[in-house]
Amino acid sequence: MKHLFVVLFSLVSVTAGAQNAGSGASQQLELALNDVLGVSMSTPGGGGGGGGIGTVDIPFTGINAMSDGVESPDIEVNLTGTAPFEITVHASSNNFTYTGASNSNNTMPVADVLTLVVTGNNTGGTISNNFSSYQPINGTTSKKLIDQGQPGVRSFTFKYKATPGFDYAAGMYTTDIIFTLTKL
Repeated sequence: MKHLFVVLFSLVSVTAGAQNAGSGASQQLELALNDVLGVSMSTPGGGGGGGGIGTVDIPFTGINAMSDGVESPDIEVNLTGTAPFEITVHASSNNFTYTGASNSNNTMPVADVLTLVVTGNNTGGTISNNFSSYQPINGTTSKKLIDQGQPGVRSFTFKYKATPGFDYAAGMYTTDIIFTLTKL
């Protein structure tokens, strides 16, 4: 009887450890991706990266520059994202900030002097608010610049043009221009 128990135990052990030749295992893998949008700016020949190019200088020398205006170099905006987007633009205030010696004629409205034009569009979207030609930049009120931009690696280029005329005192006029990239 003792031998019969050992033989039965051995058969049960072997049977319990055996596998069919066609068996397998599976797993489900999930990747949880979030929508991401990234932006950087640069000017040809230097600057850029890190989200900004610092200061764009537009120097005025001579009578023609004051009356006809002066353009900035092309500024390139590089976009990377996983969702459709729009881009708006506005100045941080309605007036330029003045630095200089004059106590009069130094309040320069941004919308009266500063314009922007989109010179190249590789966003997959459309140029809005007629920014395919020079349009004024509003202070504190955003204007849509690019609509329905598409996911992927995208870019667009633009220029500023400032035309101050002869109504303002000599000095340095500055403002911050704010571009907002929004997921649609």
